[in-house]
Amino acid sequence: MESLPPETVHNLSRKITTRWIGSPVKRKEDLRFITGKGLFVDDFRFDNCLYVAFVRGKVAHAKIRHIETDKASRVRGVVKVLTGEEVADLVKPWPHLIPTPPYYGIAVDKIRYQGEPVAMVIAESKYAAWDAAEAIEVYCEGLRPLVTIDEALSLDAPLIHEGFPRNVAWEKKFIYGDVDGDFSRADRVARGRYYYHRFISAPLEPTALAAVYDRHSGHLTIYDQHQQAPMYHARYSRVLGIPSNRIRIRVPDLGGGFGNKQSVYPYSALIGLAALITGRPVKFVASRSEDFQALMHSPDRLAKVEAAYKLNGEVISVRMKIYDNFGAYLRHPEPHNVTRAFPSIVGPYRIKSIEIDATGVFTNTCPTGPNRGYGQQHASFCLERIIDKVAEELGLDPVELRTVNLIRRNQMPYETPVGSVYDDGDYAAALSYALELAEYEQLKREREKMRGNGDLMGLGVATIVEGGATAFGFARLWGGDPAHVAGYASMAESASVRVHPDGSITVAMGTVPQGQGHETSAAQIVADVLGVTPDDVTVIPGFDSDTHPYSAAGSGTYASRFSQIAVGALVGASLRIREKVLHIAAHKLEANPADLEMRDGMIYIRGNQERFTTFREIARIAHTRLADLPPNTEAGLDAYYTYHFPYSKSVGDDLRGNLCGSYAFLAGVAAVVIDKETGAVDLRRLVVVHDSGRALNPMILEGQLHGAVVNGIGGALLEGFEYDQEGNLLTSTFADYLPISATEVPELRFGHMETSSPFTPLGAKGSGEGGTILVPVLIANAINDALKPLGVEITTSRLTPFNVWRFMTGKGL
Repeated sequence: MESLPPETVHNLSRKITTRWIGSPVKRKEDLRFITGKGLFVDDFRFDNCLYVAFVRGKVAHAKIRHIETDKASRVRGVVKVLTGEEVADLVKPWPHLIPTPPYYGIAVDKIRYQGEPVAMVIAESKYAAWDAAEAIEVYCEGLRPLVTIDEALSLDAPLIHEGFPRNVAWEKKFIYGDVDGDFSRADRVARGRYYYHRFISAPLEPTALAAVYDRHSGHLTIYDQHQQAPMYHARYSRVLGIPSNRIRIRVPDLGGGFGNKQSVYPYSALIGLAALITGRPVKFVASRSEDFQALMHSPDRLAKVEAAYKLNGEVISVRMKIYDNFGAYLRHPEPHNVTRAFPSIVGPYRIKSIEIDATGVFTNTCPTGPNRGYGQQHASFCLERIIDKVAEELGLDPVELRTVNLIRRNQMPYETPVGSVYDDGDYAAALSYALELAEYEQLKREREKMRGNGDLMGLGVATIVEGGATAFGFARLWGGDPAHVAGYASMAESASVRVHPDGSITVAMGTVPQGQGHETSAAQIVADVLGVTPDDVTVIPGFDSDTHPYSAAGSGTYASRFSQIAVGALVGASLRIREKVLHIAAHKLEANPADLEMRDGMIYIRGNQERFTTFREIARIAHTRLADLPPNTEAGLDAYYTYHFPYSKSVGDDLRGNLCGSYAFLAGVAAVVIDKETGAVDLRRLVVVHDSGRALNPMILEGQLHGAVVNGIGGALLEGFEYDQEGNLLTSTFADYLPISATEVPELRFGHMETSSPFTPLGAKGSGEGGTILVPVLIANAINDALKPLGVEITTSRLTPFNVWRFMTGKGL
């Protein structure tokens, strides 16, 4: 098969006879994990290995006057001590597509947040490295710390970075549609001011990295945790000054990612630098507090929202003025926390126009990066809270208002003002299903009864769209040089399929999984395309840039992209194998390839199963019995394919575009009861109905949904990063950050719908982030309803008992 355009892959994928796709096949990878056979970075052992410890800033904002390293250098076992200034002389700053302050992953002239690395110690043991790090004295001139968005933007605030006035890291206004006209035609305008707090998914495996440099070959191997390691390969090359073909990146099993592990790259380069300098293997494993202080946070957001609406309930336009706290540096991929939400920023509603006036702010807090849902939860919180406010102003049930505004099934595919093309879905039916599962009418009666007794019970409803598989065209939204980013479009992934002489199959991908079950789902897909079983297919775990195929245009696992983009690569490579297998089989059976079927390892003539051969027999012919090959046929049986999504084009000057590969839908209902004395929230019922398109493996999908929903519960009710006025992080351990555990998870009711996407191979949509996007605002809506008798409006996502109590007592936040 000489040419296989992505449109052809898409069309042929719909013709595959499926036996395994859509089945709840047990996860292949689980056996090694539950028996302790997983292989993580810290499991690697290296002869003559060195260890790194970082000296970290104890204050949030200070000029570095001098770093005294002599005493540390004399500690037994210390090989090298590097300050930020020395690092800056040895490497280049991290590249970005927009103007940003120089960023090396280590402080050079100033400490800009508590926990920022200011020096690194390389020693014979981790204990010697820690001892030496404690011996280093950092002499600083203290500066006023700026912790909040308001503080950073105040007129008398000191600059965190020279050349960035008012501490504005980035700003841009986006207008889609006739916003001013729609507001002038509206009957009323609802207004709200909302705050979305910082929390992350806190992978159980902390940052762990290693590097090995071979002086003889000049090759550097980085044992990495980066979810986008293939895409960062070239960036490591630029920062470290080594050609890409001399850098090998190995990502073994990961103990969770959730977007958070996209932020390890500054440390990856620093550990690589340590290996280059010493010529010996180097390892670094962070503590939980180090990760919480200095790896990444999800940005907190302050937003002012206006919704223009008609008296019949139709919401016609929205304005958002948003301020995102990017922390001490603007690191790639920020400012994507703002733009990542654009494909679904109007939600599932027929909103005609929208304006987003966005400002990114520098503060003396941990730099930010992706967290599950990446910016979509921030935007959905604002939109769903203002939708509830419109309903309240009109005296309507929140369900009724949403029903009025939901996009209808007969309008699909639906183009939003931003240019997104929602693929398919019956949003009204999904909402009705959620109400049915929740027994919503009964809950309303129970609420009125409890209110009559003076109790605080509330019901919340929310509906969101989850955009999956992001396109490179987003870079145009950030700004920068249009000539440089004009050609950015779509997204890509690569896969290889190799059939061995015995008919067994090996698959490799560039997807860097972190628990999504790729080894199982990929085996199911390849098995169906080639007419074998998943047991015949082995998927190589992890990622290795020397052995795995990958695309520099986005390979990795993030943005819920596997089910659309990686599936395209798998199907494409498998189709190439299938075509060759059928070509050889047709020659052997003296038949037309179009008349052959493949099933259960057999290849036979349709309607005449007595004339058959086997998949294994064809593999032998392709590899060893070359005389039996058809004329002019290449030996071997392996294929490589890079799929790119064909329905996402370059973004034009109007900054419109279809920037996601699919659009899943979720509807939720929550019931809460609030303790009047303490503000504690009892989550009595939580119902989520999702439509993620075709389920490749329903059991794995269910696990992804449970995880995302629980992540959202924890973020709303328990978890969060909090600083004091001096910039000290107050929640730097699990003891005070309070990650959710099984004991805090209520009974969950899930409803499943499958509306196949017409634009993705196999019809699947992204599915791993929707619960984290939906649940915080769903719970906020329920708490807001519970506190209505007190005249309270919930304006924050941080809904700890203390914060709820402050709302109840009129103290505010």
